[in-house]
Amino acid sequence: MSTENLNVTILYGSETGTAQDTAEEIWKNAKRYGLKCCINAMDDYKIQNIVCERLIIFVVATTGQGDCPMNMRRFWRFLLQRNLPINLLENLKYSVLGLGDSSYEKFNYAAKRLHKRIAQLGGTELLPIGLANDQDDLGIDTVIGPWSKELWNIISRVFNVALAHSTANTDEIIERFHVNILDKKLINDNYEKHYSIYHEELNINDALREGIVIENIRTTAEDHFQDVRLLKFHIENINYKPGDLLYVRPRNSPKQIENFFDLLKEHDIPLYPETIISITEKEIKLPLALKQPVTMKQIVEQYWDLNYKPRKLTMLALSSISGSEIEKEKLIEFSTAEGQEELYTYVNRPRRNIVEVLRDFPHTAKNLNINILFEIMAPIKPRAFSIASSNLDTPNEVHLLVAVVKYKTNLIEPRLGLCSNWLASLRTDEKIICWIQKGTFKFNYDKPMILIGPGTGIAAFRSMLLDRAAMKQSLNDAILFFGCRYKNKDYHCQNDFEILMRCNNLRIFCAFSRDQDDKIYVQHVIHDQRELCWQLLNKGGIVYLSGSSKNMPKCVREEFVILAKDVGKLNEVEAENFVRTLEKTQRYQTETWS
Repeated sequence: MSTENLNVTILYGSETGTAQDTAEEIWKNAKRYGLKCCINAMDDYKIQNIVCERLIIFVVATTGQGDCPMNMRRFWRFLLQRNLPINLLENLKYSVLGLGDSSYEKFNYAAKRLHKRIAQLGGTELLPIGLANDQDDLGIDTVIGPWSKELWNIISRVFNVALAHSTANTDEIIERFHVNILDKKLINDNYEKHYSIYHEELNINDALREGIVIENIRTTAEDHFQDVRLLKFHIENINYKPGDLLYVRPRNSPKQIENFFDLLKEHDIPLYPETIISITEKEIKLPLALKQPVTMKQIVEQYWDLNYKPRKLTMLALSSISGSEIEKEKLIEFSTAEGQEELYTYVNRPRRNIVEVLRDFPHTAKNLNINILFEIMAPIKPRAFSIASSNLDTPNEVHLLVAVVKYKTNLIEPRLGLCSNWLASLRTDEKIICWIQKGTFKFNYDKPMILIGPGTGIAAFRSMLLDRAAMKQSLNDAILFFGCRYKNKDYHCQNDFEILMRCNNLRIFCAFSRDQDDKIYVQHVIHDQRELCWQLLNKGGIVYLSGSSKNMPKCVREEFVILAKDVGKLNEVEAENFVRTLEKTQRYQTETWS
């Protein structure tokens, strides 16, 4: 079969964009192989066409407690219809790549369920499901690279099409968009008046809201190593429940923007902050934000992620424009399967961003142009934060508890988290664009609660406890385990919790790890209160855990297995099965992040 006669459909489900980025990488490789290919978010795909498809590649992220992403839910509801014939997809061959995080109990659950359902409807699996894990040493690329390589080998064999076995030596750049530089004289000056390139979405997307900063308060002591902020936004007619998330669109800092344009200036690349560009669709759906003329400054400030850590396809694209054989050879090496460990060491371990990479390859950077930039730069992804306020307690307000990310690597400049530092920089009356989305937790006010929230993991519990207090409920059926370093330096929202203790009978057990010689963490305090925890569990209590995914969730879970043995008198197997049953019945819920 000729490659021109094989249509490849790529469908993705993505909450914040990682699955879309991965799907676009697969699309680019398909184009390099000469295959006809289309790509869509699942809910944008015309579902009636699925019965005619011969080959679909699914890329699916999992959210929360095994939930499917928002832009997959309509597609998934269609597939779950009971009246669908079991041979509906008998002509379809398919592959599923899942993107997940093994710190969650339902690891890659959305991808696994999709894979199973397609098979139930008659689809034929091309290769076993790929389960990429954000917790792997090399991140999701540990799985994606080998899985993708095997995918193309199998497609070549099954469909009898000749595909090259390497794309690394091609100088062809697969462009997603048509990009043109416009004459400012031809453009109406309205583009300069837009608060945001996303502002137009407010008029057509009911979910989007404009938030206005009310307060931006530091909750940690000035001499504490970490800056944590409680941000309060006024959002008119906002409606949310405890456990919900606020998604925000961050911006690059003025310093980052200046560094980017300095790079262009050093190489005499004629792109300036005031340069106006127009972008039109080629084969990838154009984001609404880019459907009007925009300035380079708007793109650099609001659309391109200057903190982006380049992946192998970025290196491949750069190799095609390199003016140095030495640089070209290294970039090609970074784009091969064999070079992924070295790429990870160069980019991911020190957290080297795209601008820093371009500075390291000056003979490549000098050949940049607007088209290349649109292929090597990644869009800023929205960030999600647990809401820390109650709609009943403070109507028309949303509060966020945000740890400002700043740390050192072996690079000279400290690493700064894009969104947290942007939020920390906001001043009173500044505006953001945001939206509400359901979170992981499903709070049940009728059951006893065991809440475990060290650090900023306390946010969702502040929301829920303030909500119950606003309903005049007693909190004597709830216990809260909180952990931080020092009582007097990073006990976030201490005043709120002391009022809840005094007025609503909340019981709080704190682990201040550095206030004594021996470090005490939340799992140690849970051990001390194991009789009380077992008592609440026997009354149908539910465990809610929130915080860093590094070590804490594993240690806390082990402590619940121990208390089931010590207090519940269960043996090792019974205790493990007890906790596993809590997890499966949503009586042990977690919301963690890396």
